[in-house]
Amino acid sequence: MFELVTDVIRNFYILSLVLGCIVCLLLFLSKTKTLACSLISIWILLFVTELTQVAFVMTDIMAYTSFISFDAFYGLVFYFYVRFHVEAKKVSFEDVFHALPICASYLFSMTWEFCFGVVCALSYAIYIVYYLNQHQPTFKIEVTNQQYDNYAWLVVMARFQLVCWCLVLLLLSVNDIFSVPVSKLIALASYVPMSFWLFYLSYFNQIKPLYVQGNASELSDSLQTHKHQCKSYEHIIRQLNNSMRNDKLFLNPQLSISELAKHIDSTTAEVSCTLNTHLNMNFYDFVNRYRVDEAKLLLCKTSHKVLAVAFDAGFNSKSTFNKLFKSYTGLTPSQFRKEACGLFHDDSQRAVKSLTHLLVE
Repeated sequence: MFELVTDVIRNFYILSLVLGCIVCLLLFLSKTKTLACSLISIWILLFVTELTQVAFVMTDIMAYTSFISFDAFYGLVFYFYVRFHVEAKKVSFEDVFHALPICASYLFSMTWEFCFGVVCALSYAIYIVYYLNQHQPTFKIEVTNQQYDNYAWLVVMARFQLVCWCLVLLLLSVNDIFSVPVSKLIALASYVPMSFWLFYLSYFNQIKPLYVQGNASELSDSLQTHKHQCKSYEHIIRQLNNSMRNDKLFLNPQLSISELAKHIDSTTAEVSCTLNTHLNMNFYDFVNRYRVDEAKLLLCKTSHKVLAVAFDAGFNSKSTFNKLFKSYTGLTPSQFRKEACGLFHDDSQRAVKSLTHLLVE
């Protein structure tokens, strides 16, 4: 049984590292490659290298004592990936100091280096979750549904890493406090969660969120600079509503605030200022309000599936559509079609019968 479990884990690792190599290759060959894209490629490459060592150890090609861990680098690389994804800042001299403690850890014994690497990765994971939460309002001002979904993907990935490193640290703590030897199989099996992530990225075609879709900091700075310049906001509000009601710009799932501003011959800062100051909502909520209204009409007037309705209303993700629809209506799309649309159809039928009765008389 033990050998069977070992073989299954080893084969899964081999499959994961092959898929990881494919993901790295696709990222490096991408035409839209950016610094953030290169960083996540390095992150995956480090893990693939470490996973290769694990496979060698499990096949007795390499001794476990010769194992080299890159735990100390994972948090650092992913932090810079998230930061450049959100802020698109250039590398500065101060950024070099982030690497000094990690480099210093390799001057000590491998045991200390491993423990320090886990603590370092956990610290970065905690800070990244906090960092993303701090930037959530900025993202909701400017971005499209696709960009906000990418931001949500970053949050999920950061939390996933936080849980993983907490489990690893807990395992080391239990071993240290109670002097319980951690078997080689358990140590090697600790790579399963990240291997599942690589498998998820490649098999379920989730490579796209790794690419930078633009950052929200530039608009945030512009909004702060021009916040006092909300001129003719009533005229802008009329144009915004007309662009949604008449031109139905919200049907474009990639609609951004810059495209909307260009359509009404205004500036991004003025549109953002008008929405936030005078309508008390951000661009994300403004557009999705119209998309939800359109979805409500489609649910009642057509028999299309919920996914088709979501796409026809301007959403590009079923999960985003379901979440927003319920937040606006208090019902799921299926519940809305069954309850609200049922009343709508009953009222329509009664109106038709009344009109027919009057015509007969």
